[in-house]
Amino acid sequence: MRRGAGLGLVAVVVAAAAVDLRPVSGQAGGEPPERAVSRTLARAVDLGARHLVAIRPADDAARRRARSGVVVAPDLVATCASNVDVFGLDDLVVEDAGGQTLPATVRGRDLRLRVVVLRVPGLGLPAPAPVAERRAGAFVLALGAVLDGPTAPTATQGIVSAVGRFEGRADQVDAPLDASAWGGPLVDLEGRLIGVTVHVDPRLGERSGVGFAVPVPRVLAVLERLAQGDQLEAGWLGVVIPRHDDGEPGVPVRGVVPNSAAAAAGLQAGDRIVGAGGREIPGRRAFREWAADLYAGQAVELEVLRGGAPRRLELSVAPRR
Repeated sequence: MRRGAGLGLVAVVVAAAAVDLRPVSGQAGGEPPERAVSRTLARAVDLGARHLVAIRPADDAARRRARSGVVVAPDLVATCASNVDVFGLDDLVVEDAGGQTLPATVRGRDLRLRVVVLRVPGLGLPAPAPVAERRAGAFVLALGAVLDGPTAPTATQGIVSAVGRFEGRADQVDAPLDASAWGGPLVDLEGRLIGVTVHVDPRLGERSGVGFAVPVPRVLAVLERLAQGDQLEAGWLGVVIPRHDDGEPGVPVRGVVPNSAAAAAGLQAGDRIVGAGGREIPGRRAFREWAADLYAGQAVELEVLRGGAPRRLELSVAPRR
């Protein structure tokens, strides 16, 4: 049995329980479960494919090379960074779900999320749909554009096996992915957009059975900067914190890395961080989640207690070492 086939069978059986199996008009015994599941999956692919585009070099007249992208706003496509690295940065075109081919220009790049944004003048936004809920165990479909473009998408199915991997930057997906699908949309069984699939580690290889997707809200949070052409680098504070909470509100500072952003701001070992960026920091996990979203050059404020007295420190986030 091909690896992943067992998961596929389980997915179909379990998904059947979630499908509306009420009798179809004119059909005495109702619709067979396998037909209802097939109909559900096909409908999800059709709906999800509205977000899918194919990205190619402009000189690829024979359409022999294609990578996938996701329409995230009017005139804007997000895709995996490895896609544009393969083709180069010049003379790209995008083919949308309606078969329209438009010139594309690479704009910003998020080095932390491994996402690139392309500007595609004249590209519309698909009919709006709510972003699907992310949760471990949810059934998902990963869509990709192949030689025939987004009008004939590929689809592999699996589950979200873990959320918040890589310090919250991506979700893990147990679904076969290959180079043509990287950068494409991850959707739920109702065709609602969940994320943009990315290739985060070449050691995983192609069709390893494990993939990753950047949640759509994370892409949208930096979309304006990427559309302007910014290159975003992961930020680093230089704060050393304990591995476990000590039962008190906030996070104790165990140490400060010399020549770091924290050191330049005057943070000291023994301080207790109780607030960051205007939000309360009840413990270690909250601080790590906040720090994971920082970008180099960003100005942030820490609220700390030093000897029981409150202080406010302004930091300019440094690039991650």
